[in-house]
Amino acid sequence: MIKIVIADDHKIVRDGIKALLLTQKKIQVVGEASNGTQLKKLVKETKPDLILLDLIMPGESGLDVIPDLLKLAPEARILILSSEMDEETVCEAVSRGAIGFLHKNSSENELIMAIEAVYNHEPYFGQNIAGIIYKSYTRRLQEHKSNKEPKITDREKEIIALLAEGLCFKEIGERLFISPRTVENHKNNILSKLELKNTIELLRYAIKNHLIHL
Repeated sequence: MIKIVIADDHKIVRDGIKALLLTQKKIQVVGEASNGTQLKKLVKETKPDLILLDLIMPGESGLDVIPDLLKLAPEARILILSSEMDEETVCEAVSRGAIGFLHKNSSENELIMAIEAVYNHEPYFGQNIAGIIYKSYTRRLQEHKSNKEPKITDREKEIIALLAEGLCFKEIGERLFISPRTVENHKNNILSKLELKNTIELLRYAIKNHLIHL
């Protein structure tokens, strides 16, 4: 038997969910709450297996109470049922401990599927939410790659191109109106930045990353 607590500030929503869950032999609604204070008291008393949680409630929001709920009932699983589904909200709910997220326009069958999955410690996200999480993941992955890739300045690109022409430090300095020592310092900085050992490795990197064209 899956013991469930329903938290939503709209009675009509709670009544509708209860009516649906009453038809499920494996599910027992052990309480309902309309705000965070009521919910925490209820969770402490009933120790539910699963908390069906709306994010928009008077006083403390659903996001705010998640950490407290998990302290009061460490074994409880939290399934968010909300109309709020922007990327920041979904990711914040997950980071605070929710393992399921459904939009309120989900079907009755999907709600039951989500409850069963979350009860079994399996993350469950509705189709729309899954898309949001995927977009968030790809965006952060691109940001990570962008931050990880070394930045080559225009001056450094000029020096790499001239090294590829086979020019020495003095010749490059004359072309760019800088001293040979400055050219050497630029080259050493580039090698250090790219974690390369010598000019050959630098030129290979430059060709591979389209910094020069031979």
